Amino acid sequence: MKLPWFVGILMLLISVQVEAQSRKHQYRKDRYFFGVTMGSGFTQPIIQERFSLMETTPQSANENFDKKYGNLFQHGGGIYGLHFSFAFTKLFSVVSQPCFQTQRYNYMNNYHWSDTITGGEVYKEFLHRQKINNIRIPILARMDFSARRWSPFIQAGLSADIAYFASKQIYTDNQVDRSVDRKTAVSSNVSEMTAHLNRFNVYAVGGAGISYYREQFAISLSGNIRYGLRTTIDPFERYSDYTGMASEYLDVQDKFNLLTMDIMLTLMVPIHKKW
Repeated sequence: MKLPWFVGILMLLISVQVEAQSRKHQYRKDRYFFGVTMGSGFTQPIIQERFSLMETTPQSANENFDKKYGNLFQHGGGIYGLHFSFAFTKLFSVVSQPCFQTQRYNYMNNYHWSDTITGGEVYKEFLHRQKINNIRIPILARMDFSARRWSPFIQAGLSADIAYFASKQIYTDNQVDRSVDRKTAVSSNVSEMTAHLNRFNVYAVGGAGISYYREQFAISLSGNIRYGLRTTIDPFERYSDYTGMASEYLDVQDKFNLLTMDIMLTLMVPIHKKW
């Protein structure tokens, strides 16, 4: 009689754990590790101040022109890069994972115009999609909780991020229902908005994960929270209409910092011991 699949998986996990517990400490002290890393990042703007090109009047006092941002997991982007680390002790190492990252954030707003002469009504709802491509250079201190093959860890540090390209696209329909279907909506051209950004930013980084070490290689799964210490939009370029979106869509960016949650898988190999 065949065993259920979950029983087989459970037995495999138990055997791996027994093997790990029976092994002596996995040697890491004074060793360099090099590798590759990839994963996904989810971004959320943390709003500091709202900006709009529209001014309220007594007739529109009840209108809300604030942008409605999507939630964290609606703003996904890829991460691809390298891994470098050096273990000073069995449990403490310094890690750098320079990589390319795509950050995305979306927001919605809408406008309603009434023609007091003809009595006509115009409704417009907009989905704004922004994408920022960064080069990321983090330096992290990592503390492991075990010197065995299975080794959970925590890490923290700073990351220098350089934005080298950013773009924006807007989707429009004529129904205000807090939803714009990109398949049927009218779309603007993709416009570059790099000039609107603070091109250099510093992120505070903290996270945790688990590594599995063998003599010839190691695999690591980690999650990090990153928070930009500078605002994303350059305040001196906020109202500059580089994209043409301000004149056509009455759009201007808010003041915000970006919060990102990264999930990354890393494959690394030990190179040699310290000279």
